[in-house]
Amino acid sequence: MKEIVNFAIIGLGSISTTHIAALKEIDEANLVAVYDRTIEKAKKVAAMENVKGYSDIDLLLKNEDIDAVIILTASGLHADLGIKAAQAKKHVIVEKPIDINVNKARDLIEHCKRNNVKLSCIFQHRFDSDILNLKKAIDENKLGKLNSGCCHTKWFRPQEYYNEVAWRGSRELGGGALINQGIHQLDLFQYLMGDVEEVYGYAETLAHVDIDAEDVAMAVLKFKNGAIGVLEANVCAYPGFNTRIDISGNDGTVILENNTVKQWKLRNGEEYAGSETVFPHKIQLQDIVSAIKENREPAVNGEEALKSLILVDAIYKSSTTGKPIKVNYNT
Repeated sequence: MKEIVNFAIIGLGSISTTHIAALKEIDEANLVAVYDRTIEKAKKVAAMENVKGYSDIDLLLKNEDIDAVIILTASGLHADLGIKAAQAKKHVIVEKPIDINVNKARDLIEHCKRNNVKLSCIFQHRFDSDILNLKKAIDENKLGKLNSGCCHTKWFRPQEYYNEVAWRGSRELGGGALINQGIHQLDLFQYLMGDVEEVYGYAETLAHVDIDAEDVAMAVLKFKNGAIGVLEANVCAYPGFNTRIDISGNDGTVILENNTVKQWKLRNGEEYAGSETVFPHKIQLQDIVSAIKENREPAVNGEEALKSLILVDAIYKSSTTGKPIKVNYNT
């Protein structure tokens, strides 16, 4: 068993600092290389972290010291770069979402399997302690039969946010409020409530200019277990608010804000005090390192990550057609 897993980071945008910090706190992980298409940025970060810097992706992937890559580029490039990494026999980790195209995401999953490398996608809030305890309570039927839920991402992004980086406002590269900001909560909502049968959604650009991606999305969800849900992904809610998920069953309701339990009201009288989880990126990356070392699937593997993209795709299709869309997880 390999004692240390050597990582490279591909894409040095703002989220890269979080991943670098997380890797430093994991004893079995080691950052050995970074890549950015801007050579000056690659050299600067490489010097700061005392690692190799690249602006040539093919050259980086030829480095035999690298065991795994963390892809932090624009979402629409995740599958393409992940497939190149898998073909180079590198384990693949991508930031959310797994990609913006369902078929390309499926190709990435297949290439990773074919090349016998692990694949994971960063949905770090699945590792928050309150999320895990609520999931356990739902699975143990403590809330009874689920009947309804609401999921809100009610944030604010100024026009300058979109002006800084072109892909953020691009529908083609996954810069919309639903697939970029709202997907974390959407993933948790589906993870907790179960698979979705049908959606009816709207996705519109209402407050920003010179972008073709939505800045507000709303959808009604019918879950396979019979429950009904409402989903909001909004970056126009000045000045910005907490995320919130409400889940109700016949025997109780739980309300989360920023993925921390604020209300835990069960018919059986059970009490629960919520607590914020510190550095969930580290927790997920530790799981990925352990999965590589133990030759097992990561907790959030390709198939799990694909579920949220399939749901996003269905909401977009509903918004475009003006019709409800059946959610098909299998094709």
